[in-house]
Amino acid sequence: MNKDNIEEVINDIREAEARADDIVRESYQQGKDIVLSAEAEADRQKKDTLESCKQDRRLALQRADEEVAKKREVILKKGEKAAGDLIAAKKDQIEEQADRLVEILLEKYIKTDK
Repeated sequence: MNKDNIEEVINDIREAEARADDIVRESYQQGKDIVLSAEAEADRQKKDTLESCKQDRRLALQRADEEVAKKREVILKKGEKAAGDLIAAKKDQIEEQADRLVEILLEKYIKTDK
């Protein structure tokens, strides 16, 4: 091999090493970009998931509140009916007792007047 051939081979090796260095730098940068992109996507998915969970919780609470309101209405109606029935029953008893008291008083005052 002559000197020109040796220099050409050395130049080829240097060029190949430079290309290899460029490939390594590009690969490293691509790897960094992929990691950054993956981290950004993971953060976005985390935020989306959190927002979805918050929305689900709000909807569940709203449905629970609506169900509680319905049940409260049923209970209140039953309570109002029971109270009305009790008032009606006691009213009859009170009227009976009032009539009896009037009879007692009438008997007492009518008999004493005689």
